[in-house]
Amino acid sequence: MRELNVKHIFGIQGGSIMTIYDAFYNVDDIKLFTFKHEQGAMHAADAYARVLKKPGIVMVTSGPGATNLVTGLANAYMDSSPVIAITGQVATAILGRDGFQETDIMGVTFPITKFNYMVKNPNELPSAFRTAYKVAISGRPGPVLLDIPKDVQAAYYTKDEDLSKKIKLNKTLLNVNLQEIEKVINILLNAERPVLLVGGGVYWSGAWNEVITLAEILNAPIVSTFPGKNSIPNNHALYMGPAGMHGRLEADAALANADVVLALGTRFSDRTVGRFNEMNQKKVIHIDIDPSEINKNVKTAVGIVSDVKIALNEIIKRFPSVMKKNEKFLNWLKSIRKMYEDTLERLSHEMQFVPWKVLKVIRDSVPINTITTTGVGSHQMWCELHWDVYVPGTFITSAGLGTMGFGLPAAIGAKIAAPDRPVVLIDGDGSFQMTMNNLSLIRDYNLPIVIVIFDNRALMLVKQWQVFMYSKRIVETEFTGRPDFIKIADAYNIEGYKPANYDEIEKLIRRAIRTNEPLLIDVTLDREKDFIFPWVKPGDWLTNALQPRGMEVDLIWRE
Repeated sequence: MRELNVKHIFGIQGGSIMTIYDAFYNVDDIKLFTFKHEQGAMHAADAYARVLKKPGIVMVTSGPGATNLVTGLANAYMDSSPVIAITGQVATAILGRDGFQETDIMGVTFPITKFNYMVKNPNELPSAFRTAYKVAISGRPGPVLLDIPKDVQAAYYTKDEDLSKKIKLNKTLLNVNLQEIEKVINILLNAERPVLLVGGGVYWSGAWNEVITLAEILNAPIVSTFPGKNSIPNNHALYMGPAGMHGRLEADAALANADVVLALGTRFSDRTVGRFNEMNQKKVIHIDIDPSEINKNVKTAVGIVSDVKIALNEIIKRFPSVMKKNEKFLNWLKSIRKMYEDTLERLSHEMQFVPWKVLKVIRDSVPINTITTTGVGSHQMWCELHWDVYVPGTFITSAGLGTMGFGLPAAIGAKIAAPDRPVVLIDGDGSFQMTMNNLSLIRDYNLPIVIVIFDNRALMLVKQWQVFMYSKRIVETEFTGRPDFIKIADAYNIEGYKPANYDEIEKLIRRAIRTNEPLLIDVTLDREKDFIFPWVKPGDWLTNALQPRGMEVDLIWRE
């Protein structure tokens, strides 16, 4: 761990991991953080990894300790986040005998890890950790797991035994086929309405400058996936926002009406595309470091397996100067944006607090490099639509798995990774309650995090489906007034407030940032009106997006 500059480990003690924890008794250069549930430790390590672009490390015991990591591992796997899980295991003599707290965690996690390995020889352990570290961050990042039986932890280490003969690792391709690059250039030069679709891979490759450079050469709109929102400065003039189920109307229109889509580091999720048939009618250029993603969901005219930054640099180097075009198309997209924002403003007086306005107040109250995490639910979709990411890597959410409870531990992990930067959690009352037991870490480890709860006392995203797809049959999606989040905050020695207006929200947040103190703000929302539009219903095409009340814009380009 020292060799690889590990500084922080998240986890919970237990019988089958106790020997490794004991080895840290006199260690002061690696800090341990004890969570209140293993899922929280995993989400924290996930966010930590996303902030620092290096593996977050979790250490837990066998059986329930290990199985409590499963949701977090699946989350990291779906969002391509490098996490190393170290699980204790029963002694090798007991393996397969249903020993106390024995679970086949290797079998359980095989589908949701890039690599997992049970270390049965203590001499293999250093090589196993190095291998896990390398696999986690190589190519497309992802989680790995090392399972270490109790007797192996306690055995003597005598020499370093290399695992390379046992384990064959795939090499990352660094060179691109220049003939394929020329094909890409030719397609883009002949495109009438090219669109750049930015995925999360752009963040991991650090390619946002290259994306902007190429978009400006083409004068082409940039659209993102939900995780891709974190990959591009959202205030750039060519950025239309995220597309998809709860994407921006101008982004949906851009992607739906493109004749050529340059897809960068994305897996073409159903949440982004809606329906694949229409996307397959377009010329799609797909650049991704993971070869399994090419032609998986959408057929490609050109598929390039490469780091996005490397491939884009090759394209830009060879791209001829071209006349600017697409102005009519861009102006049309921007007119959709203005109509949408005007409509929201017109409807905003129907509620005491409007979610998008709350987000604008928060955004204006914190520095541009503030790291923001979210839970999962309607508040998250409001963030997709209205939270502006100015610095790539500062917006952390559970996109692929949609894990409620992700937000608080993710904020804790982000703050540990970046102690000198403000961290804001935007959560929903339902999502927050799933992991709020980790609030104690905020005071235990001096982690001043600002928490804003969008409190509609409902599983609002599911309720919206019930209202519009299940004939308003509301089944088990509304909560009572319990708990009182202000009293919960007080129990953990955190200041909590229920604001009466937007000015109070701004003053509270600015003070918390200035004094470097934790804060919880409980914003009451109307659960009868807190519906999110636009909305592309599952299986619908992007141009069929349901629009806010009073807005009826044709999303089909009819030049």
